[in-house]
Amino acid sequence: MNKQWMLSRRALLGGLAATGAYALMPRGFNKIARAQAVPTRLILVHVPEGMWSGAPKPRAGGTDLGTIFEAVQKWQSKILVVDNMNMESRDHGPGGDGHHRGVPHMFTCTEMQSESQAGGMSIDQKIGNAISGDSPFKTINLAVRIVYGDTNSTSIWSGPGSVVKPEQSPWRAFDRYLGGVMPGTPTPSEPGYSLKKSVLDSALAETATLRSRLTSTDQVLLDTYQTSLRDIERRLGSITPPTSSGCVLPELGGSIDIAAEGNYEHVGKLQMDILVSAMQCGVTRVGTLAFGNSNDQCAYSWLGVNNIGHDLAHNNNNCDPSGSKKLTVYKWYSTMLDHLLTKLDSVQEGEGTMLDNTAVVWASEFSDSNGHNANRLMWLLAGNVNGYFNSGRILDVGGKSLNDFHTSLQNAFGIGDTSFGNPAYCDGPLSALT
Repeated sequence: MNKQWMLSRRALLGGLAATGAYALMPRGFNKIARAQAVPTRLILVHVPEGMWSGAPKPRAGGTDLGTIFEAVQKWQSKILVVDNMNMESRDHGPGGDGHHRGVPHMFTCTEMQSESQAGGMSIDQKIGNAISGDSPFKTINLAVRIVYGDTNSTSIWSGPGSVVKPEQSPWRAFDRYLGGVMPGTPTPSEPGYSLKKSVLDSALAETATLRSRLTSTDQVLLDTYQTSLRDIERRLGSITPPTSSGCVLPELGGSIDIAAEGNYEHVGKLQMDILVSAMQCGVTRVGTLAFGNSNDQCAYSWLGVNNIGHDLAHNNNNCDPSGSKKLTVYKWYSTMLDHLLTKLDSVQEGEGTMLDNTAVVWASEFSDSNGHNANRLMWLLAGNVNGYFNSGRILDVGGKSLNDFHTSLQNAFGIGDTSFGNPAYCDGPLSALT
């Protein structure tokens, strides 16, 4: 068989999977039972490697967020610290080491199908299905500097075995999600990349060329794929630009090298700005952002650290015996959270701000990165989803599962299910959060 055809066929079938994995379009209905005066929103942020033993973290019952989160102490009244959660599902079923198991489990809470395939839908996708309504995009999924793409970088899944690959370029993200939102606004495209030549038209032209070479089974899949593409094209063409002066687009500036370590912070802030603008402009109500790989390959040179995060996590070659470098890195991540919360809180909505109407989940896959421990996890939940969560507290939930946390999260958005992921690990929603 011609090698070029084999590669084209694989690319085509990968595109078929991506139709589900990217989950571009809303379902056309809204499952939310609870009426709301303003839209509520969800943002999941994954930061790599997790905590470490002895980290200066918040303590249950207090109000001090600790040295590690000092940059967001000013937001304490709008933050719920949820400590002592267990990733029950990770210790069952197939999978690789802690990194390669933890990331596909953290938002799905379901046993993996294999070492490379998650076993269920991630919580953002489920909530996006329910609340997307007329939004053009069910979810927006972004990332910063993922250097290799195995399962230690795949936290978002539209269903069993269907990974959602995030967009790493702010300029491509702008084109894809915000281009044309405001009439007359130029699109800050990367050199050589323009949506003026329709990506959908190109995809349809290629599939038409390949159709005669497919088996009858693959032709059925192709027809489904083409129908999906045409539906996306139709719905994108019918988007009515917002008339509200509250829709503000981010200013990205000139294109930079998104893979350069020195641009890590800048790219991260741009991706956050795109998420906030997309939500403010009604493009989506659910977004995710992943910082790098779980097996952290960033050396944080701009902080003067010069050791990759994975070496810091394990103190490889005695590179961080006191933990001071790890503290520097995680204090920096805290400043990134502050950037996101500041952007959200700057947008007035109803009697509060966009932050008040949003749930921002700040998550890592380890409670002790050196031992790859996924029990006793501490996550931050900023914003209260229009008063649903009782913020301003630091809670020890006594070893309850992430399944229960995600059950509470979906309940906040009007999904009445009493479990999430594998129900074997569920006791129900965490009543302490409300």
